[in-house]
This record gives sequence, structure tokens and C-alpha cells, in this order.
Amino acid sequence: MRALVLAALAAAVLAGRARANDDPRTLTYDLGTEVVSLDPDWAYDAASQFAVQQIYEPLISFDGSATDRFVPRLASVVPTVENGFLSRDGLTYRFPLRTGVRFHDGAEMTPEDARYSILRFLLMDRAGGPSPLLLEPLLGRSTVAGPDGRPDPAAYDEAARAVSIEGGALVLRLKKPFAPLLAVLADYAPVVSRAFVAAHGGWDGAEADWARYWNPSRGRAALFGAADGTGPFKLVAWDHGAKALLLARNDAYWRSPAALQTVRVETVEDPEARRARLANGDADVAQADARSAAAFRGLPGVVLDESALLETDDVILFNLDAAAGDNPWLGSGRLDGLGVPPDLFSDPAVRRAFACAFDADALLRDGFGGRGTRSYGPIPPSLLGGGPPRSAPVCAPGAAEKALRAARGGRLWREGFLLPMAYATGFPDRAAACRALQTGLAALNPKFRVDCRGVPQSRLLADLQARRLSAFVASWVLDYPDPHAAVEPFLGSDGFFAKPLGYSNPRADALIAKAAAETEPSKRRALYEELQSLAVRDAAQIYTIRASGVLARRASVRGWVFNPMLPYGSLYEVSKLP
Repeated sequence: MRALVLAALAAAVLAGRARANDDPRTLTYDLGTEVVSLDPDWAYDAASQFAVQQIYEPLISFDGSATDRFVPRLASVVPTVENGFLSRDGLTYRFPLRTGVRFHDGAEMTPEDARYSILRFLLMDRAGGPSPLLLEPLLGRSTVAGPDGRPDPAAYDEAARAVSIEGGALVLRLKKPFAPLLAVLADYAPVVSRAFVAAHGGWDGAEADWARYWNPSRGRAALFGAADGTGPFKLVAWDHGAKALLLARNDAYWRSPAALQTVRVETVEDPEARRARLANGDADVAQADARSAAAFRGLPGVVLDESALLETDDVILFNLDAAAGDNPWLGSGRLDGLGVPPDLFSDPAVRRAFACAFDADALLRDGFGGRGTRSYGPIPPSLLGGGPPRSAPVCAPGAAEKALRAARGGRLWREGFLLPMAYATGFPDRAAACRALQTGLAALNPKFRVDCRGVPQSRLLADLQARRLSAFVASWVLDYPDPHAAVEPFLGSDGFFAKPLGYSNPRADALIAKAAAETEPSKRRALYEELQSLAVRDAAQIYTIRASGVLARRASVRGWVFNPMLPYGSLYEVSKLP
């Protein structure tokens, strides 16, 4: 009978026949971008992570709004040197596991499920995915692929030695001390059911065939659209056409059940549409941003929550070696005024000229109404090395024009270009950053044309990994509260952005490795300050504006816990007044 009730509810809610305010037990949350995958070992975007975090649970979690304190979740203890569960050399972490916890299908979570979950996270290693977050500290490598680009048979043995069960506790052995490990585990590698994954066509944990499940495409990941976590909400339905998820309360949750009975997560890309839905009661919570926040202010019964996120906002990124051939992000692919060549941005002088043509102050003034600050590099200002660069090239008057006149033997200036530039739909701040570059370049030469194109987040991520994008605007939510998590994606040769965009600088790699291993704060700060300056000098990216995160909610929605590492919040603590 319960299954029939849930099915009827899913049909009604996904069809849009239930208003958000009609039932205090139901919450409708409008996101600006779509959920890409529900597989916790594949998902690596903020919207998907938000959905995953309501369904699955990690070993430990952040303590409320803190980024440096943790509380147990599926582990019963947070390891520390003082309590004896972290070795004094920082290499061995022991996580005693809770008993009596059940997955949504009723099966009991076992220690082997916890070990399998870490192994699966390591060995799936999908291109551009989160696996390196644990591969590097546990295995000392950024991928399980070998020199030939195929799965390395030795990787399983390495992972099996690093992850074990001893006396009912999950034990992790690191290659070298890695201070942010607990912060990574608070946000990634939740416990999944080995039996459920295997039943849905995924890896069953056997050594013999793990490589078959390495680097899957989005739809081939076993948990892409199926879910069986231990968390406070469980998946009822995912309407891909409507871009809407329906979650139901887990009444058998090992903590007390959530106050909300039903949650609908819906993608509404247009901020004006999100505003209208919030105003008329069709949504309870709506994602906003600093640029569109003014439109939400003053709505009757609506509260705006602004928070400083550990995020690198609205970065313009260049592809130094884009995929040639039939690539719409290159236009004609030539310097003929109708496109750009694949290697246009391999010239650092061209990149620096683009950076000089970009007027961040005008964007801050006109696009954000002054509600933000200049961004000077990948590191947020609250972290070590996150201030303005101490040494960086100055954009002298006329420097951009001089460099662009000289580029490609003068052909770039004579012929001009048409640069298709992507941003994820639903983010007007990213569109504004693209238009600011468009305006700045056109002011230098009307033959310089930038075509700002909004595309779904899923397509942008797929085209990034396929090396098709010529240039695009994106933001990066740090994986953990440490400057390493800011510089490595942009400047490290194997970084999330740098690798598919063909960026590699041996000096940057050396500084990143040295800073990650350094324990003395003043020395770490100096290294990260040098990396902040290097990012500006190399200009493989343009860092634009820093702005606060904004969520708009009806005043009847209570209990939000804001954490800089969880930009969309946790729904377990949330309730609604009738």
C-alpha cells in the first residue's frame, strides 16, 4: 500500500499539481542548474552533490557551519591523535562503524559495505571525477590508469592495502600525511550498498573485474538514476524531462526522521522564473546569486540568506589545445573572422591581452551593483595566500591592443575572430562575465566577436572533458577548506580544469606539491601567494568577481544550517511552519 501511495504522490508532484505551500510537510527547492547524476562516486557538480548528500551519508560530517570541526555519522568516532584513532605520524585513520544502520531497501549496513564504498570511489576514477581526492593521499597517485591510459592492474592491490577492516573498524592508511583528509571524507565517498550496486549492473567488489567498471560514462554508472543510501531522504522518482527529483522521508532513519516528509528538487534555469515561483508559493526555496539577489529582496514573506562560500566564482577559462575537427566551439576553426584556431590560447601573450581587455571593475559596478569584490586568483581571501597577488603583470595602457596586433603575425588583428564561449544556463552572473569580455574585446577591435552561449550544465561538463570548449565561464566550490583545493584544479597539470584544457606549468606543479607537504603556516602562505601571482601571470584563466552565496526562502521555512562547503544546504534539519 505504501508503494502505491508513493507512486501516486510522485505522479502528482512531478506533474506539478501540488503547490509548495499547500502542505507543511512538503518542500519545493528550485535550483538554477540540473542534477547530472545520482551516483556519489561519479557526481562532481554542486547540484548533483546536493541531491546525493540528502540520500547518502559519509563516515563523518562537518559540525554545523564549521569547516574545521567534525561529527560522527556512519562512523561512531571522529579520529584524532588524542582519542587514539589517528596515529601520531598522521598515516593511519581508524573509523569504528555504527551498528544497526539500514539502507533504504532495508538491508543492514556492514563494515564490508564501508570498505567497498571507499574502494569503489577510488577505482571508478571517471575522467574529471572526484576519485583523485582520495587517490592521492591513499595511493600516492592521481589516477588508477597506467602509462598506457588503461587501468593499471596493480591499482587494486594498492587500494586493498590502503583500505581494510580491522576489528569492525574501517582503517585507512595514507602514503604521506594529508591534513585535509577528514574534510574530504565529510563531503565525499559516502557509504553505498555493495549488493544494491551489483544488482544494478555495477561492480560487485571482486578483484577480477574491477577494471570493467573504470571510468564509466554518465549513464553507465550503476547509481546514475538508482539510489539506496542510509540518509534521511530516499529517491522516489527522477523525471529527466522535467528535470525534477522527488525525495521522500526515510522513516527508518537511524537518527530521528526528518521533519519534512517530501522534497521536490526542480531545475528552473531562469532566475526571474524562480523569483515568480517563490513569490506565488510554487517554491519554498530558490537558488539566487549576488547579481540577481536584488530581484528577490522585498518579496513579501521571503528571506534572503547570504553566506561567504569557499568558492572561486565566475572564472573565464581558456583551452590551450582544443579538439580540432567537427567542433562547434571553434566555429570555422581558423583565423578567418568566423571562428578561432584550436591553439589560439596556447600563446600566453594572447591570454594576457584578453585578461587586460576584461574590465572587472565595470562588471562589479554595472553587473553586480557593487555587491561583491574583485577576484585576484583561485584562492578565496579567507584562506592562506588568498589576497591580491604580490607580484603580477600590470595592464599598461595600450598593452592589450599592442599584443593582439602582434599575435599570429598580425593576422589575428586583421582577420578578427568569432569566439564561441560557454556558460551554464541558470547563472546570470556567468553570462555577465562573458558579456564583459565580449564588450572589452569589441572596444579594441570590432572584428573581435565573442558569442556568449548558455548551455545545460551537463553538456558543459561533457564538452569540457572532451576538450571541445574553446573558452567558458565556470565557478568552483572547493572540495575542502584548504588552499590546495583551490590551486590544484586550475593550476595542477592533472587538475579538474587544467588537464582537459591543456594547461601545464612545471613551476606550478612544483609549488603545489611543496605547499601541500609544508606544515609551517608562514611558509605555506608564501608558497600559495606565489601560486596566486603565477595564476595571474600565466593568464590561463581570468579571475573576475567574488560574491556571496544567496538562497531565497519563504519565512515559513526554518532550520537552515549554512556551511561554506555545502552551498545548497542540508535538508535534514529543515522544517516548515503550517
